[in-house]
Amino acid sequence: MLKRTIAGLIMTAILFLFLYLTSFSEHIFNALIMVVVILATYEMFDATRRADSKVEGKKGYRISRLSLIFALVMLYPMAYHFGYVGLLFTAVISIVVAFISFIFDAKKSFNDFAVNVVVLFYPLIFAGLLLVLHTLYGIIPVVLAVGISTISDAFACWIGAGFGKKKMFPKISPKKTVAGFVGGIFGGGVGAVFVYCVFELAGFPTNTKLIYGSLVNNNVGLTLLIYAVIGFAIAMMSEIGDLAASRIKREVGIKDYGKILGSHGGIMDRIDSIMFTSVCVAIIMLIIDNIFRLV
Repeated sequence: MLKRTIAGLIMTAILFLFLYLTSFSEHIFNALIMVVVILATYEMFDATRRADSKVEGKKGYRISRLSLIFALVMLYPMAYHFGYVGLLFTAVISIVVAFISFIFDAKKSFNDFAVNVVVLFYPLIFAGLLLVLHTLYGIIPVVLAVGISTISDAFACWIGAGFGKKKMFPKISPKKTVAGFVGGIFGGGVGAVFVYCVFELAGFPTNTKLIYGSLVNNNVGLTLLIYAVIGFAIAMMSEIGDLAASRIKREVGIKDYGKILGSHGGIMDRIDSIMFTSVCVAIIMLIIDNIFRLV
């Protein structure tokens, strides 16, 4: 636990360094996102390639490398210049490429194609939402998706380890407890308040296009309410994302997606929940955008 906490603090410090550098150019943080997406996509590709297919009794799934490469090449320019539409276009064309590969490769089954689509979205397209959020609204929505997920996970781990007895979904995630789940939701609220204090009250220098307080005339009470609601919603999605990651790892027969982060596993082991929280924040921002006409 101590090693994981120290490693987590080091990664947090590196994250804040990039957040600061983003005050000079938003492309710096976008580049960090792309590096993470590339590594995470490779880990998912490698995990499914080595997986035991329970359905067909064969070793691994055959995924179109071309579809992944196309999506990775197109992701940044399409998401940056065309937002949600560009991201959707990238997803659709990449799926078409994967489908064509399935049609003309007799060795591929429909399950191979289905897994190919899953890998395109999880993590590639889901993580691509962070690029869109950062480009349209600045760093705060991105920090909410990333930070609340991390803090919620930490609270779930600490409280679950100290008070967790009743298991929630033992067949999916044996370590997940009711106490840990409640702790994670509470951690989401704490994380949201932390983001508010650092980026709105303290004014940490970074790319902040959107300030939630400005939507309610900087009313502290209403601003905290906005952050709390967003925090609890993100924490819920973070828990679901954690369960999804456990389900996938059980399906492909692995403990960790990789070893690049030492005791923390691979990149996907750190951002699995963020895949779902990015979707949650994107939906929230679309709702807020339609109410306040931000873009």
